[in-house]
Amino acid sequence: MSSILDNVLKELPAYLGSFTQLLTQPKQLVRDHLQTDDAKTRLEQSIAFLLLSFTIAVVLAVVFPEMTNPVQLASDEAGMAAHALAAVRLLFELLGLSALAYLAAKVAGVQSGFQRFFGVMCAACGVMLVIQVLAASLTNISLADPVTAKSWIALEKGMADLKPLLEQGVLCATNAQTGDVSPNAQLGTQLQSQLAALQAIYLQATDRPLFKLAAGLQLLALLILLIWSGRLWALYLQGHALSTGKVVLATVLLVVFTGAGTLVYELVNAGRTMMDLYRHCG
Repeated sequence: MSSILDNVLKELPAYLGSFTQLLTQPKQLVRDHLQTDDAKTRLEQSIAFLLLSFTIAVVLAVVFPEMTNPVQLASDEAGMAAHALAAVRLLFELLGLSALAYLAAKVAGVQSGFQRFFGVMCAACGVMLVIQVLAASLTNISLADPVTAKSWIALEKGMADLKPLLEQGVLCATNAQTGDVSPNAQLGTQLQSQLAALQAIYLQATDRPLFKLAAGLQLLALLILLIWSGRLWALYLQGHALSTGKVVLATVLLVVFTGAGTLVYELVNAGRTMMDLYRHCG
């Protein structure tokens, strides 16, 4: 642990250079880990880079949170904690994806051990984590437009008012025996009216030049990240002299494993969320 902490402190002054090198030279990253004689040291350096990247990502996520779901004001403490937690969750999602990628690579015929693969993926996850949070922070550009900013505040407040109606009036009204939702015409009319009003505000907020610019920049950043990740994956597989057929097989397996893993992950989250909600039904 002390050696990893030392590596984190050593990595700090040169972080920007390391980040740029990893982003622009993924082939060198793969070569360094696959051909090194000291895989343990390389792994410690990658873990240090990941920890430093995670720290930067958490700070960015709190200071410049993504403007997405207008459930609560981003300026309150609960909102800040939620944005920080989102960065933590993103880290574990990336590590989970790494495990699935290793499984796909092993099935396709990759012979190297997990230590070398994990070293590559820790460095890669550090890059992906920071870029994803940076891409999310670009959505704040749209808030320079007062129309979008004020509309978004109205959406946040509207969603805060709508949330208890949906939870108590709809989800909590579910029949414990059949699972059916008890009909409530008055509540349905009220929800329809509020949703229509919020939809109009949302369209007003998003139909602005700065919002479209921010969304385009975010999409561009994520597209660059996707291309970089795909290239890194191909370079890793090619570094083991796999045939084109096995590279394709590994990629297909990765897509299948990721889809299945995502489904299970979302079901677990949904079950946990619904259970917490039902426990608080009045």
